[in-house]
Amino acid sequence: MRDSTPRPGDRRLEESEREAGQVLPPPPGHPRFPLLDPMRAIAAISVMLVHVAIFSGGFGPWYKWVLAHLEIGVPFFFLLSGFLLYRPMLAARVSGLPAQRIRDYARNRFFRIFPLFWFILIVTAIVPGMYGAFTGNWWVYFGLLQNLPVYSPDGECVTNPFRCGIPPSWTLGIEVMFYFLLPFFAAGMTMIQNRFRSTPSDGFFSRWVKIEFAALLLFSAISFVIQSSSFNGGVDQWLFFSPIGRAWWFALGMVLAVISVRTAETGRDVALSRWGREHGGWCWLAAIGLYLFGTYVLFSHGPTLAAPVGDLNEYLLQYFFFGVISFLALMPAVFGQIGSGVATRVLAHPVPVRLGLISYGIFLWHYPVLVALNDLDATSWATSAQFPVMAIATFVLTVALSLITYYLLERPLMRWSRSRSKKRA
Repeated sequence: MRDSTPRPGDRRLEESEREAGQVLPPPPGHPRFPLLDPMRAIAAISVMLVHVAIFSGGFGPWYKWVLAHLEIGVPFFFLLSGFLLYRPMLAARVSGLPAQRIRDYARNRFFRIFPLFWFILIVTAIVPGMYGAFTGNWWVYFGLLQNLPVYSPDGECVTNPFRCGIPPSWTLGIEVMFYFLLPFFAAGMTMIQNRFRSTPSDGFFSRWVKIEFAALLLFSAISFVIQSSSFNGGVDQWLFFSPIGRAWWFALGMVLAVISVRTAETGRDVALSRWGREHGGWCWLAAIGLYLFGTYVLFSHGPTLAAPVGDLNEYLLQYFFFGVISFLALMPAVFGQIGSGVATRVLAHPVPVRLGLISYGIFLWHYPVLVALNDLDATSWATSAQFPVMAIATFVLTVALSLITYYLLERPLMRWSRSRSKKRA
């Protein structure tokens, strides 16, 4: 007879998931996807590790090549946003679930991004002394506009851009633009699809599904054109650092949203969702295999996903390749069930669930922590083991700071914002 007494790990998971459901709930009336929270932690820690490698001697030895493209955490984040934000909008239109009010959507997005970012920007301008927040261009850094041609950089942002603002936040500017544009895309698709209503008996690939896929394919193709153009300011730079310029990554997350909504509507799986649910471990194995093949065979050894700094064809292949890898990695988290396989058991462990809650802090804090450690000459603490020493020190300090700001700033503000959405609902 099986013992039904909850184990300590089960209780910790329940507590972590309960808190995650309070801090990061879906819009009222919509399902929550708890396995996606740990994927945020994986993405944030991946970005941290690639920066640690840069600060600790680069990617010279062959065994460090595996770290060279861990900036793949960036497309992870974009796919997550595409899925989590578009699915409620799509489900409200297709399945009749409650539609989220635009003011609630905007308020939740604002409190998710800006308060913690502003706080860390101010603190790190003092220690370790990141440039930008207290200059005449302060509005650029507080507004996440540093990659757009709206100002002329000065000071250390010209001579040493690695100490300018919070360098990884270039992705946040794209995220915020995506938050702004997504409701307009959803409204446009509503206008188009009002003429093509489907029922569960229409088959999985109904007319509205085909229209969604066609629109996402179109924007993805446009993004490849934008990414293949060299920018020197003006409209080209606006497009390059925009959601349209990275639409391939956002669209892949939105494809997962379409499949998820249609699966819920019809009660029938397609092979893709069934594979993600039943063979999550194989999805991860395929993603890891493709990553290693790209890192060791196809691509040069260094992060280049932010902008093409070498061969353009290689850059475009990375843009495509790492989107596919991110898609495979997210499939078990979207379609899997807790405890149904290796991948879901890993994601459901209390440690990655907790790290997922503070993942935004990890993403923002790790770079200033690295700069501070570099100022303290931390690489000389163990010259024969620079990377592991820097990685451990960065991880411990980053997690500690992220926990502090999570409990003092992030959690109270997000709970307050989400509670207003529930009251109105």
